[in-house]
Amino acid sequence: MKLMKGVTTPLSPEYRPELDVSPELDPEDAAYYQSLIGVLRWMVEMGKVDICCEISMMSSCIALPREGHLQQLYHVFAYLKIYHNARKVFDPSYPDVNFDDFKRKDWEKMYGDTKEEIPPNCSESLGKEFIMRAFIDSDHAGDSTTRRSRTGFLVCLNSALIYWLSKKQTVIETSSFGSEFIAMKQCCEYIRGLRYKL
Repeated sequence: MKLMKGVTTPLSPEYRPELDVSPELDPEDAAYYQSLIGVLRWMVEMGKVDICCEISMMSSCIALPREGHLQQLYHVFAYLKIYHNARKVFDPSYPDVNFDDFKRKDWEKMYGDTKEEIPPNCSESLGKEFIMRAFIDSDHAGDSTTRRSRTGFLVCLNSALIYWLSKKQTVIETSSFGSEFIAMKQCCEYIRGLRYKL
């Protein structure tokens, strides 16, 4: 077998791994599929962010891989062969954010006089301040069989991307608002932990 040429996307357009009904792989090929998923997950962990969602989708088929799933992994490797020189640059510069674009609201009527919980034994902040930003999204009912949504978010310190996640949600939401809210909750929990850590 040879990798396809001219591949511009990590997965074939409109491909849904949960709808694949091709023959199941034999135990030897299934183990091979699982090892390829391991390699690709390692690549995502090392900074290949552009395949994060696709590998998350293909990982959900790891217990019962099919021939079509293996073909799509070959498609991912064909994509990586073309886009192998991509790199992630750690940019510590301050982002150009126009804070006037964000309308200020008075939430005191709804939440009262609340403040951020800071641990009493928190150490004093040292060094320069930085801006923490997060980009969050979800696909409502993205899984065609279970109707579960997928959460995705990126976290940046100043202009440097430091964390990324693509994960299927554990609950089934009845609206896009619900799935977006769950994604926001997961991201806020991560940011809260990161803020305490920093």
